[in-house]
Amino acid sequence: MEEYIGFRCIINEEKSIVNTEGEWRDIFTNAEKPLKVGQLFDDEILDSTFKGRFNKNRRIQTLKNVNGEKVLIYQFKFSSATYFIFIKIIDLEQSIEPLHYEFNHLDVSFHSSAMKRIMGIIQKVSDVNSTVLLLGESGVGKSTLAKSIHKQSNRSDRPFISVNCGALPSTLIESELFGYEAGAFTGGHHKGKKGLFEAANEGTIFLDEIAELPYEVQSKLLDVIQENRIRRVGGVNYTDIDVRIIVATNKDLLTLVNQKKFREDLFYRLNVIPLIIPPLRERKEDIPSLIDYFLYQFNMKYGRNLQIDQHVREDLTKKDWLGNIREIENTIERMVVTNSSSLENKNFDNKHSEKTISVQIHEYLTPQFESLKEAKEALEKEIILNTYNRYQNTYKTAQELKVDQSTISKKLKKYMNQSHSTKG
Repeated sequence: MEEYIGFRCIINEEKSIVNTEGEWRDIFTNAEKPLKVGQLFDDEILDSTFKGRFNKNRRIQTLKNVNGEKVLIYQFKFSSATYFIFIKIIDLEQSIEPLHYEFNHLDVSFHSSAMKRIMGIIQKVSDVNSTVLLLGESGVGKSTLAKSIHKQSNRSDRPFISVNCGALPSTLIESELFGYEAGAFTGGHHKGKKGLFEAANEGTIFLDEIAELPYEVQSKLLDVIQENRIRRVGGVNYTDIDVRIIVATNKDLLTLVNQKKFREDLFYRLNVIPLIIPPLRERKEDIPSLIDYFLYQFNMKYGRNLQIDQHVREDLTKKDWLGNIREIENTIERMVVTNSSSLENKNFDNKHSEKTISVQIHEYLTPQFESLKEAKEALEKEIILNTYNRYQNTYKTAQELKVDQSTISKKLKKYMNQSHSTKG
């Protein structure tokens, strides 16, 4: 049995707490003062709470507190704040660490026992060349898991080529995968072309939606797996290759085999190490980490500093998410982009009756200003600088904010001069 107890807090540049969520006593058992809004949260608190060295530069780390309890620590940097998440892990039955997915160079930790088991298998098979078959509904993270296998393998410094078999036209898929010789067909390059298998040589090729591979091409893939060689379209000679193959599908391949739509011999060649990735509705304990990640990602993308109310977070965690990780991503992006006091989301509870949920989104930071004018200027400065940092171009910044370019140029000069004078 696993149980996770967490505490979140946000601190500003002066190391003062501006937002908290959860019970701080569960983590900081030896803190002399309560960790509440307005309280100083400095390095001394971290150093006195955890055994071992707290690394300020790591986004994710695991340390033990003074009671010997393992605590998972997330650290997200914002423009003018740091977001900490502390999760105490108790009653662990397994010694396998939580699975870390990486999205755009940011780790997301998954805690469900199902994903831990998958991680355990990945750790064992990453450095062998056995074919891996990833099974699961659309959006569960099969492509991300394929990348994780490659990154943990001894091929991690070699190419990782991802191919969506369902997106390639059936008339071109063979030449795309295996390449073609000069003059193989009208419209081709006069020197021929190297295929994706050759491009992935010594690395990994990930064939997503493998069930969509045309039946006539399946026999050629079988030959690649058995003989470790390819022959280009229109060619007569074989080329030896060394490629790790990972495939994925959201369909039942055995049913397709019985329907004569998928080769039986290819199925058994692919089904060496099958990994079934369960949908999110069967591992809801993984949802909070995804919410935190995507909220961070879209805050950074759109220059916002927003958070989600606890009661809404609980509703999001309870949702079945039929679209899985992809649906969570789209939902959080919509919430950040709209940035309104309410977001209507019908059928949110996955029932036939319609339900409207009010999603409250607040600013992380609520600094104190002497006047409304000062507050408005500070907000304007933050928006303009964030937008300019994103585009590095006054024209695009003005276009995004729907003002004249001359206005942006004047404001930037003003705010940058203020920054220099403050530093001086």
